[in-house]
Amino acid sequence: MNQDMFINILSHSPVSVLEKFRHLNKECNQRTYTSSFLKLNLQRTNSISGYFLQYSERLTLHSTFVEALGNRACGTDVSLDFLPPGKVKIEACDSSHGILLCVNDRPVRGRQPEYIICKPTTKQYLILPKPRTRYFTVALGLMVIGSNPFRYKIIRLSDLPYVENRRYNINTTFVCEVFDSVSFAWKRLKNFELLENDLLSPWNSKPIASYGFLHWLTTRNNVIRFCFKTETWSYSPVPENLASANSLNLTSYEGKLGIISSRSKEGVDCEDLWVLNSTFGTSWVNVKEIENKGLKSVGFLSNDVVTLADVDRICLYNMNNGKSQNLQIRAPKFSPSHYSTITYFPIFSDYQRIEFNGR
Repeated sequence: MNQDMFINILSHSPVSVLEKFRHLNKECNQRTYTSSFLKLNLQRTNSISGYFLQYSERLTLHSTFVEALGNRACGTDVSLDFLPPGKVKIEACDSSHGILLCVNDRPVRGRQPEYIICKPTTKQYLILPKPRTRYFTVALGLMVIGSNPFRYKIIRLSDLPYVENRRYNINTTFVCEVFDSVSFAWKRLKNFELLENDLLSPWNSKPIASYGFLHWLTTRNNVIRFCFKTETWSYSPVPENLASANSLNLTSYEGKLGIISSRSKEGVDCEDLWVLNSTFGTSWVNVKEIENKGLKSVGFLSNDVVTLADVDRICLYNMNNGKSQNLQIRAPKFSPSHYSTITYFPIFSDYQRIEFNGR
């Protein structure tokens, strides 16, 4: 079977099948991340792709879904309106499976919030057990690690109080807890300590998934990563020439870990995309130069299209032909003058129901 026939067969396949072949074949990985393939795949599998935008208006959180590719099922609007009432906040996502982790801070039930796993396209959700510790949450991460049967894990990082362990009085130390859908319980792991004088970057608190790892960027440009298989931490260095750079951002590109760095070229703002060659490697490759047209890169839905955004605009920019497409934001309360930050959660999702731990 030639490669074209094989790619055509894969265009009928769900994400769980695509990911297996992407890991095995470099050409397959590149061709199945093109915008032309993804549009065909979304159409043939009745799926959608886009972003959940989360923003605040007068201290109230709102979210809205902006569709980028695919055909939305007839009469179906993707939103979080099906979740229990309260102050619902998206905290993490598994983009390729269309799964969100939300936290609902319901005042009527005290200060301890509800943790909710959900699939917006099918309007399914499940309230999870609360973590064992009540420390201040610093970061959350989610990853689907099995599709048949469906299995996911969650990592929670929270501040370690000084009074609990005085030997952690110099470096930033986190309490680590993992939730496994199989045991349906939280488990506390060994505390994780950052390097000296390092902090978790507040503007990079949402992790980037790549090959079974979740990655965060620290204020000293160190990449920390958590492996869900071994439940251990490790470090990955950034490109040497970016070690002292400002305003770096982690991203995902063709399923690999990427870094976006900003610079000026002949008086014009542009961005460089660096990609890590392999999971355990330290070699970074500069694969793209992005003319961001005064906007900010927020993600790559494909390997030839970058998503650019500003406070009142989000668009798809084709890096091959230079064409851009504005995406429609359908949110009556979306008023840029009333908020300062927007968080973008990329989503690829079908409309097939799943079993959240058989519940």
